Amino acid sequence: MRMYCERDTVGWFAEPLNTVSGLAFFISAWQAWRQLERARLREQWDLHLLAGLIGLVGLASMLWHASGIGWLHWFDAAAVAAFVLAYWQVFLVRVSQLGWAGLAIGWLLTGAGLALFYLLLPQLFLGSTLVYAPLLLLLLAGIVMSARVDRRLARDLLLASGLLLLALVVRAADLLLCDWVIVGTHWLWHLLTAGLLFVLVDGMIRHARLRETQVGNDAG
Repeated sequence: MRMYCERDTVGWFAEPLNTVSGLAFFISAWQAWRQLERARLREQWDLHLLAGLIGLVGLASMLWHASGIGWLHWFDAAAVAAFVLAYWQVFLVRVSQLGWAGLAIGWLLTGAGLALFYLLLPQLFLGSTLVYAPLLLLLLAGIVMSARVDRRLARDLLLASGLLLLALVVRAADLLLCDWVIVGTHWLWHLLTAGLLFVLVDGMIRHARLRETQVGNDAG
């Protein structure tokens, strides 16, 4: 079964654009990483982790699209899932400032909400793109939860939602537009999601700085 418009044969390097566009994730990871302080790795380890996971997503994506080897597809999906789970954990801790009990409840509600979303959302024509659609629900929840705490972060999440919506359309259109766009549109999915991940981490880094400033002012 053909998974991407650009790949019309088996073997290595059958998807040059899909492969090279994965470099965008490394650029996003570097831009996020350089905003962090090496001397404060112990305090900012979670933010460093998020920046590193963007790079992991890029590595997994490039390996999968360059090779077409089946198990690397799962590595690609696992890297994305790792970023999503880590980001939501950081969000619940740094933005919502939940304790262990609150985190347990938060994850329980998150799991239930996503499961319900998958059950209610029709398959339609989305195919594998459907897997990413519930992320819009998480972003919406993040916007609501951060609106009173950090309006700038809420705006960042709103921008991320717009990027994700556009990226989903581009991803779903890849095979549909094969007859008109020979190279497909999946490479645009990479560019958009790389920008999306940077917006998310950049917003979280700024929020962490805001919290530190507020704590410093309260202490003073």
